[in-house]
Amino acid sequence: MMSKITLLGILLLFFQLNNKSYGQAPIEKKHSLNFFLDCHDCDFSFVRQKLKFVSFVRDPKEADVQILVSDSKTGSGGKKYYLNFIGLNSLKGQDFEYGYTSNQLDSDDDIRRGLLKRLETGILQYYSKTGYFDELDINLGMRDGKRVVDKYNDPWKKWVFQVDAGSYLKMEASKNEYSLNTEVQSEKVTEAWKTKFKGEYNIDHESYLDNGEKIVNNQNSTDFSANYIKSLNPRWSAGIFGEYLSDTYINTKNSERLYAGLEYNIFPWDMSNRKVFILRYTTGVQNYVYYEETIYNKIREIRAYQAIKLELQLVQPWGTIESSLEGSNYFHDFSKNKLTFNSKFSVRLAKQFSVYGKMKAQVVHDQLYLSKGDASLEDVLLQRRKLATTYEVKMEIGLRFTFGSIYNSVINERF
Repeated sequence: MMSKITLLGILLLFFQLNNKSYGQAPIEKKHSLNFFLDCHDCDFSFVRQKLKFVSFVRDPKEADVQILVSDSKTGSGGKKYYLNFIGLNSLKGQDFEYGYTSNQLDSDDDIRRGLLKRLETGILQYYSKTGYFDELDINLGMRDGKRVVDKYNDPWKKWVFQVDAGSYLKMEASKNEYSLNTEVQSEKVTEAWKTKFKGEYNIDHESYLDNGEKIVNNQNSTDFSANYIKSLNPRWSAGIFGEYLSDTYINTKNSERLYAGLEYNIFPWDMSNRKVFILRYTTGVQNYVYYEETIYNKIREIRAYQAIKLELQLVQPWGTIESSLEGSNYFHDFSKNKLTFNSKFSVRLAKQFSVYGKMKAQVVHDQLYLSKGDASLEDVLLQRRKLATTYEVKMEIGLRFTFGSIYNSVINERF
């Protein structure tokens, strides 16, 4: 009898242990930390796959921590990413910032894994502060065969070179299109100086058959520029610039421009990943040689000009804004001027409602290059030449309304 009772006890104990091994679910807390990831370049599916213990939400109003990711281009052709962890609600005031720098040879996978490590580091800090840290398994390892590259061992002396070449071809029975685009650039960026050379050559060819008649449109452009920019102090910068341009579309056979500029940033440049507010003034001389005589009876001319620009860039928890206003004029005739407004934005107006868009608007009174004579119907339809205008407006705007579950982090990429 005793042996039967003992056997029954052992079986019950085995059943309980076996049941635990299959049904060992994590203890649910009444409240877990919610994170809102605000990152346009992040692979969100990858992040959720790797950070399954993290509760990501789609609405910042429901988050305990907002992770705001912004970036700036580095001198080596890569990017410096800034990951700002912003504490909300009971974590308000507990903010951190981490940085990650990619290089020009990094693949998308390299970049997303680099960002993932910084996300893990920042998230773990909040888990540690709020008592969730004991539930996590942390595995720290070193990558084999890799070491930090000596930053002073640079045979290229901080110079970065890039060559791009591409073409496009489309053929139909009555229509052919072909384009060739090439670009070469070199750049060197240090704390004190920024030097950049860039050259472009583009060919666009179109041909159409209209009742047996062949209509051809050829447009070529060449552009070369050189920039030398000096950092004067944390807010002031100065630069010297040169540019060569040849473009059939704007009746410009040759154009050489030499100008200098001065720039002031209200915020120190080391804060440029979050906010920039600059005032820039440039002035210089431009030489024009035209394909055809202009409406001002010129085949060539030299003109001095000036321009002033106000530019604002904000990357904040509520959204992103990039806007600029620029005015320019020629000194020989102040009525020959142009005013340009550019804006690109994405702003969260309410809990589940946001607005986004971009706009470019110009008031134009400086088209010195316009050729004499009326444009033919072919010129207009094929856009062979720039037409006279007093304004140009391009606009795109949209509204986004999101609703539904804020906690669903399940990934299912079938089909």
